[in-house]
Amino acid sequence: MASIIVVGGGLAGLVCSARLQKAGHDVEIIEAELAVGGRLRPIETEHGLLPRGVGEVGWGDANLRSLVASLGLESVTNSKIKRAHALVLGGRLHRPPPLRPLEFLFPRLSPRMDRPIDAVFRRPPRFRDRRVVARALWDSLRRSSPQTPESVRALDDVSWARASIRAFGTRWCTTRLAPALLARTGVDLSAESASIVVPMLCRLLAGAGKSVPLEGGLAGLVTALAEPLRVRLGCRAVDLEATGEGVRIRYESGGREGIALADGVVLALPPSEVLRVVPKLTPIERGYFESMRARRQIVMYRQISEQAWLLRGLSGVTFVPGELPDMRDIRMLGPKFRPYTSDPFWARISLEHEAVDHHWDDSDQVLIYKFDSTFRGSPLGALPEGSSRIERLDEIISVQGRGALARRERFEGRSERTPRISFATEALTTPDLEGRVTAGMRAASDAKEMLVRLQAATRLEG
Repeated sequence: MASIIVVGGGLAGLVCSARLQKAGHDVEIIEAELAVGGRLRPIETEHGLLPRGVGEVGWGDANLRSLVASLGLESVTNSKIKRAHALVLGGRLHRPPPLRPLEFLFPRLSPRMDRPIDAVFRRPPRFRDRRVVARALWDSLRRSSPQTPESVRALDDVSWARASIRAFGTRWCTTRLAPALLARTGVDLSAESASIVVPMLCRLLAGAGKSVPLEGGLAGLVTALAEPLRVRLGCRAVDLEATGEGVRIRYESGGREGIALADGVVLALPPSEVLRVVPKLTPIERGYFESMRARRQIVMYRQISEQAWLLRGLSGVTFVPGELPDMRDIRMLGPKFRPYTSDPFWARISLEHEAVDHHWDDSDQVLIYKFDSTFRGSPLGALPEGSSRIERLDEIISVQGRGALARRERFEGRSERTPRISFATEALTTPDLEGRVTAGMRAASDAKEMLVRLQAATRLEG
């Protein structure tokens, strides 16, 4: 039995730790915060716990659904639900139906949503570019092997914004494709490599816009994963040194420094933290993590109790660029609500990423005033009064950018590796919940293979 320390108690770290413990290893998680869960960790408020997600998983997320089923968290009362996601366009609130696969071949079949000023929809679709993207989607949906299709590789050196707009035109991308992906992932994917976005889009299409509710929501998923694990909270990794004999981790906890020793380490951290904790990475590893660009985010949580609020019952609303200054979307948190009920819930309102840097140093009071004043003159009307909370997220996504697939394959096939270290980061998969689960599963497999190699080398030396 080998000792393994997992640095980071987010979803990827919890999944990795659970699989390693199930394989019989001695696993311990060290987490800098006072609770595990990472970006899924609920926020404590005077009104109780504030969930950070909707408490559902996509019907097309195979690994995530398998994990939920193994923990017995799938709701037995309702196996599949649909949540309508609306769009503000031309000063009106539209409720378009979910994306259909046929629309990718014939975008004109999608519901048409006009706006008075049509200048933003200036680029028409081009069929030869559409054929390339449609082929990649088809090959990804029907692939039977883990190998990435060549049609997807062909899209690696182009950003998703450029590939999708050239293929489908500005109008359809702005009113159908971009809002659907934003509603699913919660992050702007325009700067990502098209080869990274295609798998997420395939999972969205495979799920037909449906989701599976979780018993206890995403916080329940975190609790179920963490319950059998050994976790050291409030313990921040300062640096680590990996040698052929073991890994030495220096950490801070309660104002004091300590040393932990292990046979292997899994880093379930964002790229910037990986670079901080491990100063002696191999050149390929360091170059890969340095190629990521961290994207920050500012969000406001508002508790809604108004019974007849216009958006009650929706899963969220996306704002087409130019409709509401600096605002990106609204997401309704918690379980699905019936329209015109009196149950309070939380709404999560996000700033456009271009506005985040401009407002990053503003006080919470200034930001709350900005959100309220912007909505006061919008088509949705003023936000209902309620308790508000501002959250600043230092790294909501690690933008992988053009050529991400080629860089990732060079990283995974590297011959020179930092000894005894594995990586469980979404920068090696996709920036969504399914990607974090997949990253944890892959890191557990890598760590087990690494330990097998070390044991074999030890036996040969003996």
